[in-house]
Amino acid sequence: MTNSSDSIRSYRARWVVPVDGPPIDGGVVCVRGDRIHSIGTPDACAAGVFEDLGDVLLLPGLVNAHTHLELGGLRGRITSRNLWDWFDELVKLNRSPDAEIERRRAVLDGAAESIAGGATTIGDISRTGASAELLVQSPIRKVCYLELISGARTLPNDAVTLCKQFDSLRRAITQDDRLRLGISPHAPYSVTRSDLCAAIELATEHNAPLTMHFLETADEARWLHEGGGRVADYLSRYQVRRGESTPPGDVLKHLESCGALGRKMLLAHVNYVDDATIARLAASRCSVVWCPRTHSYFGHPPHRWRELLAAGVNVCLGTDSLASTPTLSMLDEMRYIQTCFPDSEPATILAMATRHGAEALAMSHAVGTLSPGKRADIIAVRWSSNGPQDPLRNLLHGTGDLVKVWIGGENVHCSPSS
Repeated sequence: MTNSSDSIRSYRARWVVPVDGPPIDGGVVCVRGDRIHSIGTPDACAAGVFEDLGDVLLLPGLVNAHTHLELGGLRGRITSRNLWDWFDELVKLNRSPDAEIERRRAVLDGAAESIAGGATTIGDISRTGASAELLVQSPIRKVCYLELISGARTLPNDAVTLCKQFDSLRRAITQDDRLRLGISPHAPYSVTRSDLCAAIELATEHNAPLTMHFLETADEARWLHEGGGRVADYLSRYQVRRGESTPPGDVLKHLESCGALGRKMLLAHVNYVDDATIARLAASRCSVVWCPRTHSYFGHPPHRWRELLAAGVNVCLGTDSLASTPTLSMLDEMRYIQTCFPDSEPATILAMATRHGAEALAMSHAVGTLSPGKRADIIAVRWSSNGPQDPLRNLLHGTGDLVKVWIGGENVHCSPSS
């Protein structure tokens, strides 16, 4: 008898968009078990079960490289404002009596919403690590980052508690092969040098991905060199720092001295950079995750994502949390970019949402393109009949909704109309 896991399932679409190659008109994606077996024309997979999906585009699952699912209960509850006033409101809401229940509910709801928006892989940051234990229940592929803030009221708040919680989580989630633990020192201003170095040492020991919020505001950029200002007020008000109150000055040299740049750290936001910093980021081989709608929500000046890409920086996309963006849909995020930057190449936007994100999360061996041997994480998006005839422009300029999502070859989402 033939094992069902060895049988081939073939999916034909109006267009197959592999990302690492040109779109295939009338293409077929063939899946065996949880992996892509082959892609090509209809005669590429003669055996197995064949399904014609009709007028859809088949793409690799999208990668949301930066989100905070546990903040999902705050959707629409904090009006647009600067980051520091936003933090004040966030802290107040997170300390309400029902906040913990809301956070736990938001994690699984957010994972489901992410899948429904085309994401099959996420990079999620949690203050306590509770999201990792909850996400074992979701089919989504995930890097779950445990966040460290030095001196915070919530653990982990130093290197010792970080190590303890990371080890506890590592032992608790061994049964989920779609989950990888990562470490997130929150930001250069909220983590002491000793804690940062310890966090990077821990990540190195366990080959864990690293991410950090970086140059998110103009206030942070000034504080790094001058001290004082709104960052100093924030640190004093919440007592999130201990011992080391002197700003690091040259922040990239600061990260390098702790070994962060050698680990290809994923830097979130990077909203305030000059040409020299862009060049140094390119040399460092760090990745940058840009969250376009959250960037707009906070009123930052135009992001320099195109200059970063041109310099050779791996720029990917994220949604950030529902406390600063209306949805967790990566399809919405890509279409927002195309609307705001109409001269952008659709292929560039799609690459940032797929293979660049996979590279940033250290998962390019498994996801990010429709390539033989990679995991069968696939999405089907309806062809927009009133959109452009070019498949990538149809995806981003059209209004076609998500039809189906597969993760590891398993159909995990179908639209009601499919």
